[in-house]
Amino acid sequence: MNDAERAAVLDDHYTAEAQTLTHGAEANLLKLAELRGTLTPEQADRWAEVRTAHVRARTLGGPDDDPLTRAVAALGLLADRVAAVESAITRAADPRHLLANPHARHAAGGTER
Repeated sequence: MNDAERAAVLDDHYTAEAQTLTHGAEANLLKLAELRGTLTPEQADRWAEVRTAHVRARTLGGPDDDPLTRAVAALGLLADRVAAVESAITRAADPRHLLANPHARHAAGGTER
């Protein structure tokens, strides 16, 4: 069996196994493709979406969790996102960044020489 045939057998096996699962089958197949280095760009985008949704769900808690706990977790998640925006703005406004990237100087309202 050559490498392509072996890869096809693995793909078929894990696809068949995933069909018997109801929860997480897509995530399992995407993770397998990531581990094998065979993710397509579309699959990579979808894998990023699945991971983001998983982190959000874990952070916010499930439907059986206390509503107050879920609200506090949502505020914490919001604070983290605001901090990430603040960090991005700070990096973009850093004079060292502006010197290294003359186009950023123009975008930031400076004059371009």
